[in-house]
This record gives sequence, structure tokens and C-alpha cells, in this order.
Amino acid sequence: MADPISAAAAAFASWATAATITATSTTSLVVAQTVYAIAYAAAYVGISAAITVGLTAVAQSQVPNVEGQKVTRKQPRPVRYHAIGGPSRMSGPYMLRESKGNKLGVVIALCDGRLASIDAVYLHDDVVTVSGGFVQGMDGELYGSGDLVRLETRLGEPTETHYSFLTADFGSVWPTTSRGDGIASLAFLAQHRSRESFSRHFRNGEPIPSVVGTPVCYDWRDTGQDREDPSTWQACANPVVWLVFVEWYRHGRNWDRCIAPVLSDLTAEANYCDGTVDGETRYRCAGNYPITLEPQAVREALLATFDGWLSVDGKGCLVIKAGRYEAPTFTLPPEHIRGYSWRAFQTDEEAINELVVSYVSPDHDFTEVEAGTYTDDGDIAARGKVRSEPLQLTWVDRPTQAMRLARRKMIRLAAPRRGSVRASIYGLNGLGQRFIRVQNPELSSMADVVVEVMNVEVDFANAEVVFDVILADPTIDDDETVEATPPPTIGAPSFVPGRQQPAITPISRDVTFPTSALSDTISVSAFNAVLPDGSVKTLPAEDIAGLDPSTAYGVFYRDGDGYTAVPLADVPDYKASGGWLFIGFQTTPDGGGVFDPPADPPGGWGGSGEITMNAP
Repeated sequence: MADPISAAAAAFASWATAATITATSTTSLVVAQTVYAIAYAAAYVGISAAITVGLTAVAQSQVPNVEGQKVTRKQPRPVRYHAIGGPSRMSGPYMLRESKGNKLGVVIALCDGRLASIDAVYLHDDVVTVSGGFVQGMDGELYGSGDLVRLETRLGEPTETHYSFLTADFGSVWPTTSRGDGIASLAFLAQHRSRESFSRHFRNGEPIPSVVGTPVCYDWRDTGQDREDPSTWQACANPVVWLVFVEWYRHGRNWDRCIAPVLSDLTAEANYCDGTVDGETRYRCAGNYPITLEPQAVREALLATFDGWLSVDGKGCLVIKAGRYEAPTFTLPPEHIRGYSWRAFQTDEEAINELVVSYVSPDHDFTEVEAGTYTDDGDIAARGKVRSEPLQLTWVDRPTQAMRLARRKMIRLAAPRRGSVRASIYGLNGLGQRFIRVQNPELSSMADVVVEVMNVEVDFANAEVVFDVILADPTIDDDETVEATPPPTIGAPSFVPGRQQPAITPISRDVTFPTSALSDTISVSAFNAVLPDGSVKTLPAEDIAGLDPSTAYGVFYRDGDGYTAVPLADVPDYKASGGWLFIGFQTTPDGGGVFDPPADPPGGWGGSGEITMNAP
């Protein structure tokens, strides 16, 4: 049996060869998997490392690159993908990629599960308009005139509809039983008219499709949704709702035992995310990922979108906290403190005082761009150096949200105190608490403080609970207004037909020498030129003024621009591209009307040079 990757590459090669054009197929994207392990206590005290907003280095290395989500994938055993949150740009592995003559048939699996909508379709980086099932033509005859690329999409219903327009040419490999049930997909049938038109209609080679899709999930807050009936699920960008959904539906956490008993608490956190800051939703998420991604990496990517905190309580129920300060309800008294560390400084190697913040921008075709830089100016002044770190929030789609998250992370990085507290088994009462009160009279700076729990370990051998903590800032929510500076949106340059073509030189003309010159002007007479394709072009008379005396120029003409004279050094560039018509060379005289004499010819070719021929 043929290797699927080789067969897929051969399909496009065959299609492109029918147009006698060479094209390079897209490099197959194989999502690298990184070994990731994390030790949980027996009671599953799973505090995510993302509670400081940023992903851990290992987990982040697993989150797929944003640009990689825009291209199709050729793999022997394709990895399936899941989408989360609001609209995100996605492509996927080929389910069909075959050619027949001048036709190319393609079916792409976008993601597992149903999409609420497909909001945009891209071919390469062009947002295309699909009307009547066909991609409409774009500037420069790209994709023809609305009849070269037939394209349809499917949302991933439990029983899907067959792409019937592929049957006539590819029915033997894509029969009517091929529907892709439960898989959101895209299919197209591309054809070219002739060898000559291929480079105009498909100037980027094989069309590489991607879409902007919005998935569905179960939001228990909506009474119209039924957890047991996926057809009732709707689109939702709330990160708490999605984290609960992922834990239950994709990671297998028991709903009745772990989620239902604390549903009111989870509802309060979800509603907080839906609150508004400066007229926009406080926290939302959007992205997609391969199903091979480790569950902990998925959790941390989601937690990073809302400054989230994840744990379980003493009964094994799920605890999720959104990014906000809450007064503690658990106090660790001195009689239950077995040990502690508490320091008031960070070394230069540990310190971070600048965050370079990035997010995925819908305004930039879902590309990762910078939202701005968040700095701790006081720490920079005190240290005399900038300690910078990137903060890549690839499941955040708004610059202001990204900057708010950066502010919260910087406050934690600059916490005046940090350390750990080792408690007796009494500390189990603090499981599931993001903020706890510690009363340690041995240190004045720790006598009665509120700390934020960054991690918990349960040491059953010594009957102890170890809390890693930082000094909490109760004012962290006081001012959520931030300034973001995303890059400007720059549209793609307009394609001008013919401007990418080399210059044309007429094969004949009815005026032998159409150019003449004064010291600062070249004059072109009207004449008719016969072009290489046999057509005749009538050129107007025109003066090109403002030139330098005693200078050689190349003279060119282009419709809409008229004539131009360029120095000899620039002539090769004008001949290589721009769609110009080359008229010829012309030298300007000096101020007295005298032309520079031509250079002496080389020896042996007449003139002043000589060559001696020796008889054999």
C-alpha cells in the first residue's frame, strides 16, 4: 500500500504538472510531542503552575504554534484536533487529496465535534468569498472568475452530508458513504483552464485552506441546554465554562461526584469572567489543540486566559478560581506550623521586571502579535537592568485582556515576600483555598499575613501539608484599566495585473529612432511598435524633463504611467519586472549640445586597437 504522505504529494504534483508548472507542496506539519510529567499528591492536590498567568516552559512547548494552525497537515495517522472558546483559525489533516487531469479534489478534517459556525474561509492568507458554492475571483484573476474552485464546509453534525460534488471525478476514493460524521470539515474541487492561465489563477500554487470556526460546549448556566444532548450545546467563550467542560467531557472527570456538588461556586466564577471591564468582557478564551496534548498543558493554557487557579477540595470536588482577590476563610494558626521559609528578595537571575506580551489577533488574520510591554519601573531603577521575559497568551484574542493578565502576573512577580509553610495534617483543611491566612509569631513579617497559594504538596509519610506561597496583594483588583499597543492593521497590497512581469522589447517599429535629447530632456516621438505576440501598440509622443546632462538613460513606457528615463544602473531592475515596454537607450548632451564621445572599442575589434595574428 502506498505511503499516504507520498500519495498526497503525488496528487498535487500530478494536478500541477497538467499545467506544466512546478510547485512545492506544503511541508507536512507534525506536532512535536514533549514528555510532560507532574506529581500529584494522593489526595490530588492539583494546583496549576499557571496560577501566575504564564505557562510552564514544558507545557508551553506543547501548545501548538499559532501559525501551524493555519496550514493543512499530511501525516500517515493524522492527529485529531479539538477547539475551545470563541472563534479561532484552524486547518487540519487531509481526508482526501487526489488529482485527475486538471482537477484537484481535497477534503480537510478541521476538528472533532460540532462547530456552532464557520465565520470565514481562507485560501492561503486570502479571506475568500464563497457564493453559490464557488470561491469568487480576486484581484489579478486569482481563483478565476468564480468558477474554478468549488468549496463547501460541514459543521460536524452527528450524521453529516456527503460532498456530492466530488463524486463525478473522485467517487471511487470518496464514495457516498464518506461523510465525516461528527467531524467539522472543508472540501474543495479546484480546476485550471489552461497552461497559460495557471500562474494567474493559482499563483501561490495548491490552495491551502483554513477557516475561522467557533466550537460548542455545555454551559450549565443556560437552562435551554441539556448535558445529555449535545445538539443543545451552544457557542461560549467563557474560560471557566470551558475548563469545566474539558475536565468533564474530554478528561473524564465524574460530573455527579466532582462537579455537581460545587456547581454554584463554579457558576459564581464563570459569571465573574463574564463581567465587563471598560466595556468588554473581563476574561474569554479561544484556540485549538491536538488531542495528544497532555491534559495538564490544556489546563494551563486555559488557566492562563483568566489568571485561573485549579485544585480539588478535601472531598475531591473541582475547585476553580478566576483571577481576583478573595478574603481568606482558612487560617493556619501557630500551633499547626511545623516549619517555614520566608524571604524578602529575589536574585537578578530570578527577577523579572519586564513582560513582552503577545496574543492572537483576529484583526491580523489570527496571527500572534504583541499587545505591548508591561514593566516594573521601580525594580528596573533599583536593579539598574532590565530582566525581560515573553508572556505568550496564545488562547487570548484581545490586547487589553492580555495586558490585564500581564499586570496581574507582574504584581505576583514583584511580591515583597515569598516562601513556604509546612503545616500539620490540619493543613488539609486549606485544600481548595487560593488565599489563606498564616499566623506565625516567630517572624514579625509573618505574624498575621494573607498569602496566595502557588502550590501544595501532601507529605503523608510525615503527616504534613506544604504550601508554597507569596504575600498576597489585596489591591490587585483595584485598577483593571490598562493600555495596549497592538500593531496597526496593514492590508495586503493590491495586485496590479502585469506589474510582476518582465519588460517587453518591441520586435520592430515604424520610426527607427523615436528618441532625441537636449541636456535635460529626452523627447519621444509617436510611433507604432510590433510586440512579440504580433500585436501592434501605438505609443504617444512625450517629453521626459528634469534629467542630468551628459548621462545615459534607459527609456521605458507603461500604460497609466507614461514614459520614464532611468540611469543605466537601474535598467536591469526595470527589465526584470514591472510590466514595462522597453523603448531603448538615449544619452543627454552637455549644456552646449555636445555628446560625450563613445569609449574606445577593445583591441582587435577595429578602431584604435590592434591585434597581431601569427601565421601557423
